[in-house]
Amino acid sequence: MSMPAKTASILRACLPVFLCAMAIQCAAPIKDFYPDTYFSEDGIYENKPLGFLLTYKGNWDLSTAPDGFSKTARDFAKTLHKDGAELLFLGSTVEGTQGTRGIAINLNLPPIEYAQKIQKINAKDITRDLGMVEVVSDQMPMVKWEYLMMGDFHFVEFFFVVGTYDVRIAFWTKKELFERFRPTYEDIISSVTKTSRN
Repeated sequence: MSMPAKTASILRACLPVFLCAMAIQCAAPIKDFYPDTYFSEDGIYENKPLGFLLTYKGNWDLSTAPDGFSKTARDFAKTLHKDGAELLFLGSTVEGTQGTRGIAINLNLPPIEYAQKIQKINAKDITRDLGMVEVVSDQMPMVKWEYLMMGDFHFVEFFFVVGTYDVRIAFWTKKELFERFRPTYEDIISSVTKTSRN
């Protein structure tokens, strides 16, 4: 039984839209090497495969699902994957004035060596390098690196090792707001706690 000509015409007209929708839906998802969770009610970020958690104080919104990232963030996550690293999470304060992200890679390097590698890779994009310092939290040694990017944004990154995994946690905001929020970033990073891996 053949379909009416009008129905066939409508289906042919809709086919490009349908195929485009299917292509978007069928785009390969980004593999989540180290599945993690953000418990927004408590502000707790937990990564069981890597074996650590930290507590975000204040009104932060974190996304841990790569397929939920913006296109730019997904492209960044794919670039990291090519080098064996993973964008663990991206987030911001609810009003959008501050940002954060976490990255992990299985290099088993001391924090200072990993931080220096990242510093060298990103040198051309940094407006002003404010230097690195080794710090010790209650749980583990870390390296803190501060720099300005795009002229207007002040970043601080903390590098530490969990097992054989090098982890980077970054925070940023406009340079005129940074000193006001520095204690918040330091409180958050000081909450890093090693947990059992599973």
